This record gives sequence, structure tokens and C-alpha cells, in this order.
Amino acid sequence: MLTPTQNSTAVLQLHLVPAGRRLDFEVVPGCFAYVYRRQHQQAWQCVARNACSPYFDHTPIARDSQPEYVVCYCDAAGNIKAATSIAATPAATPQHTA
Repeated sequence: MLTPTQNSTAVLQLHLVPAGRRLDFEVVPGCFAYVYRRQHQQAWQCVARNACSPYFDHTPIARDSQPEYVVCYCDAAGNIKAATSIAATPAATPQHTA
């Protein structure tokens, strides 16, 4: 996979929802969307091929983890034509008890 920040042209929005994480991204004509996720600065993992927007990531994630996402747009031959910027979940805020 090429570095996600290269050829970054499309917009990726990440929302925390009760079911998990919702990713909203543009549909690029003639391209297939591949969703990648990484945690703790480890290697990127493809979590969805030919994904539709919105994409919901229901994978359980540790509360202290801040996963990052990027969407790469590939042509029919599998060549990456564009990618979104990296979107990250906000840090978990500690719960205060009264």
C-alpha cells in the first residue's frame, strides 16, 4: 500500500456511534474503495474491500485505543488512484464520578 497521505484528495469523516465507528467518504467514479485501519502505529490492515459509504466498523476496540482510518481508491487493475487523509478517533475521556 502506498503511504496514505500521498495523493490525498478525497474527504473522510469519522463519527463515533453506538454501534461502533461510522466512516463517511466520497464515491469516486470508476474506482473501488478500500478501507484500512491501524492501531498503535502498527501496520495498516484492510478491513473492507469495495466498501460503500457510509461504512460501519463494528469491530470491538479497546477503550484506550485510538484507531486511524484511511480510504484508498483503486481502479479495476488494483492500482491506487487516490486516498483520503487519515482520520483518527478522539482519545477516550475519563469518566468523572460525583
